[in-house]
This record gives sequence, structure tokens and C-alpha cells, in this order.
Amino acid sequence: MPDITISFALSQCLAVVAFISGIVAFQRYDRASMLKFWFVSALLNASHFAVLGQYEAAFFVGLTAIRFLVAAISPRQRWMYCFLALSTLLIVLSYSNPVNLLPYLAAVVGTVGSFQKNVLWVRLLMAIGATSWIIHNLLVGSPVAVLMELAFLSSNLVGYIRSRRQSLPAAEH
Repeated sequence: MPDITISFALSQCLAVVAFISGIVAFQRYDRASMLKFWFVSALLNASHFAVLGQYEAAFFVGLTAIRFLVAAISPRQRWMYCFLALSTLLIVLSYSNPVNLLPYLAAVVGTVGSFQKNVLWVRLLMAIGATSWIIHNLLVGSPVAVLMELAFLSSNLVGYIRSRRQSLPAAEH
């Protein structure tokens, strides 16, 4: 059994709190509220990766946190292109191994998703991003982050089903 260091334990605690905020986000019906909860989740998750020494992932998730907040407050397409350019610049400057491409993929699809007006598209693109993070987190050895992203996928599906049921006329229930 590997030694559990204080930094590893701290990273996993940060991931747990990020996890809770992310689950709450997926149960929100309105886009702005969903994005604000994701902001908190991403900020904590970036801290989790920094404590693990996964700085490329920490930078991508930190940028994601800022993106969520900007998209919640000002969902203009020009911001989407700005964050796509920043993500591309970040991968160019920080690339050190193929695992770094997974956070980049998640950042790109998440950026496009964050700036969609249709919540269905937001959810679909976030599911693709979550899948990319699951693979990344398996490869870097963060079990809580893997569970978090799996739960995000599940919560995303539950939130989608709940929102669809709520939007159906009473006769169709």
C-alpha cells in the first residue's frame, strides 16, 4: 500500500469539496447558476491538481474556473474565442507529455459548452469534457477525482432527465 502523504490527503479533501459543488451544479436548472457552481468546483479542483504537482492540469482547471465565471456573467461569443485561444496557448507553453492533451481536450469542449445558450448543449459538451478528465485522472492516479468525474457524468444525466420532465406538459408525464 502506498504511503499517504499530507499533500495527497489535502489534494483528495479539496477534490471532495469540488465534487460536492459540481454535483450541486448539475442539479441546477438555469445556466448561470450551473456555471457559478462549476466555478467553485473548478477553483477547488485546480487547487487539488496543484497540490498533487500536476501543474498543467491545475492551469487548465484554473482557466476553466475563470471561464465558468465569465460565461455566467457575460456569455458573449468573443469570450469563448478568447478562452479557446488561451487554452491553446497554455498547451503550447506547457506541453510535456501526451497526458497533457486530455485537459486541453476537456478545456476546448468545455469552453464551447460554457458559451452555449441551450442547456442541452451545455450538458452534452460537459459530458465529453468529463470523460476526458476521467481518463486523465486515472492516468495521474487521483481516485477521488475519477469518482468525482464519474459522479458528474451521472449527475449530468439525472439533471438532464429532471429538466426534461419539468419542461414536458402535465399530460405527457
